Amino acid sequence: MEKLNAKDLLDRYLAGNCTEEERALLESWHLSRTAGLNHGFSMEELSQDIDEVRERLKLPGAPARSIPLWPRIAAAAVLLLSLSAAIFFYVSGSPENNVAEQHAIAKTIAPGGNNAILTLDDGSQISLSDAKSGTLASQSGVEISKSKDGQLIYHLSSVSKPDVYNTISTPDGGEYQVVLPDGTKVWLNAGSSLRFPLTFDHLHERKVELKGEAYFEVAKQLKEGKENTQRVPFIVMTPTQQIEVQGTHFNVNAYADEPVGRTTLLEGRVKVSKKADPTAHVFLKPGEQALLKDKLTVAKVDTEEVMSWKNGFFRFNESDLKTVMRQASRWYNVDVVYEGNIPEISFTGEVSRKVNAAAFLDMLRYLNVKFKIEKQTNTRNKIVVSL
Repeated sequence: MEKLNAKDLLDRYLAGNCTEEERALLESWHLSRTAGLNHGFSMEELSQDIDEVRERLKLPGAPARSIPLWPRIAAAAVLLLSLSAAIFFYVSGSPENNVAEQHAIAKTIAPGGNNAILTLDDGSQISLSDAKSGTLASQSGVEISKSKDGQLIYHLSSVSKPDVYNTISTPDGGEYQVVLPDGTKVWLNAGSSLRFPLTFDHLHERKVELKGEAYFEVAKQLKEGKENTQRVPFIVMTPTQQIEVQGTHFNVNAYADEPVGRTTLLEGRVKVSKKADPTAHVFLKPGEQALLKDKLTVAKVDTEEVMSWKNGFFRFNESDLKTVMRQASRWYNVDVVYEGNIPEISFTGEVSRKVNAAAFLDMLRYLNVKFKIEKQTNTRNKIVVSL
């Protein structure tokens, strides 16, 4: 990336014309300035700071691409980030070259991407990241194909046998989109799986099983019969919840390591029930979220924050460190462990999911937390967080 004029970069950011790398650079720079709460700086100082951050990030060159502006960003606060001190690469008593080594390791930890495994009913598996576009398999009257843009699509070519199931699974560091046999679109987040039948029971219900997180755009489907106008319900089963809809858009976060199960409605109407006690249920309106811990509750939420993962961002709003690092663990395929007490700090802001772990952690480095990266015998690195 060529040397940038600070004012020009700020102007282009606010106009939505930054490249991906320029956006990451400016957001990282903003963290350093807001952390010190020092807003009385000159344009020359801004240029020097941006140059320093650019050097730290070592951002690769890439074709320019227009980045949509986050509507609520103000000129005086390029990105809304509230931070309290500093997070940085740390090895106790280590010389500076070890810090550089840590940063180099973090740069090798790439972000996640389009990666999933499809398991057919007979147990055979297809790597969707390796498979070329076109027909992947045919089973029980259903043709399974991969589109040019990486979607998994099911085409009903003849009458299919009942009780034939497929499972699509994303590893940590993976995500994928699938179009189910009824036309329902599903986006799977990292570390998730969806089990579904090749044909749904058109007379009663459409039922799938989810572990992890997914966003659904459910296709409306009427029960069979020319005079019948009733819609076939679509049901998502998680280990703790049952979500029933007809034709709607919603997000389900059902990771086993999350303390609360969350179902968020964007469009339509949703009924959320406790799996262990279906009589305990709530109905959601758009913009509401069902939270399940010991009991079901409903809250208003920022749907942009909930859907940020699907739109290519980490977006946090007063999120604690464990929440931030759980997302980083899944997306960067790393283990996260803590030494001592977990610091009570919060993070608010937005970070691209396309940057590597070094850039991600650099954007968090102004919290009063230390961490180091350890190589493990397997392919997964470990981030140790401490005071």
